[in-house]
Amino acid sequence: MLFLYKLSKLGKNAEQYTEYNYNYHYVPPLAMTGAVPLPLIKLGIPVQELPNLKWVVIVAAKITTLLVNEALSNFFANSLGNPLAYGLEGERPSLELTKKLQTLAEIDKEIQESDSKHELEKLALKLALTTREIITELKSNDLGNVSFDVNETSEVAQELAEIDQEWELYEAEQKATNVDFSSSVIEDAIADLLSGAVKQVILANADLLKFDDDEALPGDVNFSPEASAAQRTLEDYNKLFSIIPLPQISQNFQEDLTFAYMRVAGPNPLMLQQVKAGNKILEISDALYQEITKTSDSLAAAISEGRLYQADYAALKDMQNGNFPQEQKYIYAPLALFVVPPLNNLFRPLIPIAIQCQSESQVFTPLSGENWLVAKSVVQMADVNYHELVSHLGRTHLFIEPFAIATRRQLPKNHPLRILLEPHLEGTILINYGAHQKLIADQGGVDKLLASTIECDRQMAIKGAQDYLYNFNAAMFPNIVASRGVENINQLPEYPYRDDGQLIWQAVSQWVGTYLSIHYPNAQQIIADVNLQNWAKELVSQQGGRLQNFGEDVSGTIKTLEYLIQVATTVIFTASAQHAAVNFPQGNLMTYTPAFPLAGYSPAPTSDQQSDLMEFLPPLSQAKDQLKLTYLLGSVYYTRLGQYSNSYFHSQAQIKTALFTFQTELKDIEAEINRRNRLNSARIVPYEFLLPSRIPQSINI
Repeated sequence: MLFLYKLSKLGKNAEQYTEYNYNYHYVPPLAMTGAVPLPLIKLGIPVQELPNLKWVVIVAAKITTLLVNEALSNFFANSLGNPLAYGLEGERPSLELTKKLQTLAEIDKEIQESDSKHELEKLALKLALTTREIITELKSNDLGNVSFDVNETSEVAQELAEIDQEWELYEAEQKATNVDFSSSVIEDAIADLLSGAVKQVILANADLLKFDDDEALPGDVNFSPEASAAQRTLEDYNKLFSIIPLPQISQNFQEDLTFAYMRVAGPNPLMLQQVKAGNKILEISDALYQEITKTSDSLAAAISEGRLYQADYAALKDMQNGNFPQEQKYIYAPLALFVVPPLNNLFRPLIPIAIQCQSESQVFTPLSGENWLVAKSVVQMADVNYHELVSHLGRTHLFIEPFAIATRRQLPKNHPLRILLEPHLEGTILINYGAHQKLIADQGGVDKLLASTIECDRQMAIKGAQDYLYNFNAAMFPNIVASRGVENINQLPEYPYRDDGQLIWQAVSQWVGTYLSIHYPNAQQIIADVNLQNWAKELVSQQGGRLQNFGEDVSGTIKTLEYLIQVATTVIFTASAQHAAVNFPQGNLMTYTPAFPLAGYSPAPTSDQQSDLMEFLPPLSQAKDQLKLTYLLGSVYYTRLGQYSNSYFHSQAQIKTALFTFQTELKDIEAEINRRNRLNSARIVPYEFLLPSRIPQSINI
């Protein structure tokens, strides 16, 4: 990991080794870019889009947390409960181990708050040393009472001093030397760079993995093979969490209101659509509907008043059941029906009333017993599969990459639009490269955990991206909300994603509008900007970004300031807020497999014969891998919306003033969202994914 940072130190001269050429073969036929033909390709990392040291150390800290969490969870697997999470009787961590775990959490926090490369190196070393101390504690037979070397403190101080000296020498060398940026120099740099503090983190984590996987655990704990579905309980899933907190949703995920709330505030708040008069809906009688809702309301009234909604996963209907790594998996295309109570009700949450697990099958309702629980899990499973492949990968990661390529190819570094967009494109190409090399590769994380085959998964992601890339003008946040008929707050009063997202969209649009109006005081300057028009033409070219319905005519020409503002706002909003809304629920919602199963492991119910929820849920081995993948993807916060380096917009006082206004607006939005979460009882789980402080500038994880 350290070599990524050191290569970024090569600075502007490294760009001569960076080629932003289109590659349509990674995820065909989408426009992506390839790696350069240097020794770097052997490492699987392209030169472009290198993250800095802070990103590397943040990721290292999260990986360390995951490994420690797993080691502790394994150790306590057969105790009465997880003592770290629940404080139950039985084995307890020693005082020394507790202190080390607290130190680990403190280091994580300090890394997030530090911007000094020098301090980050020191924190990485502390992270490595703390990890080794935790390993030592775990290896002791009684989880504590380990006597450490009396020279431990002085050794730590010595290593920290060496880090200081290394930085002083390195900085002096940089000032005194003209670096030759030849292939051999880069190759030598890579060989040398796995040294220092980050290397120590890697080695410590390797030891932790070895200890966790290969070495016998201490004490008299006997680990039995995985329990069958009949033997599993929710408590077994809970025990997978030790230093990673058990998600709040574990307490109420089976409740109907929580299930409905996930449609408007969950990982994928993009499926709910208003039912219009004449739409075909699930067939339930008014008598059954009234029994479910305990009201005298009617479906006809709900439709005419715009209060009936559905989540339709028909897009998944042709996907095949997967079976990697070994168990048979099931994917379905359910249809779920929801209603909002009439206006005269004081409490008007979204309420689930019916689910059909697959086309033409039986309809289940809250009166269907255990089958209702399984039917809701079928919807959750379909929702997170659609989320990962379409809403997340396709419509943020893959959607943004053509803009990243065209911006670097067509806009000079001093072009105002490139200056505006550049911070919001940082890291995306690298992350996408890693995704198609690892996550959506055969036998990768998606293949292992999601419900369908990897071939179907890739095609679903591609289609999801194309739906937006081929309909760019319809893919703007306000247009998407309106197209689903969910914009009316009287008809659908509680929709945190819509309401908080609107605040962010407006703030970004205002900032972008002010910035661009300074550089383009009239439309003629936009039309005459050759670089800008070439950028737009490349985006719509079949030899370029392959967008459609982009621009103000068939050639993709941008003619007005208003349209340019909409384009730039869409790119920035998608790369920052939209990605945050669909990425970070992975970290504190989707880690909990019973609430968000990534695949079904038994057939969905088709009759009144009662199904078993535990048989449908993934086995614990899959749940453990789901926790690791979703926690890592959903916990790395690098950069923050609106926070640019001090010198980034240094050219004009007007821009500085506009930026200050934008930053002030984001602070006000933060306060407003916190107020909504605190005072609005309909927000069953606080919706924090669009808090400006938790929105990174770009897709960098």
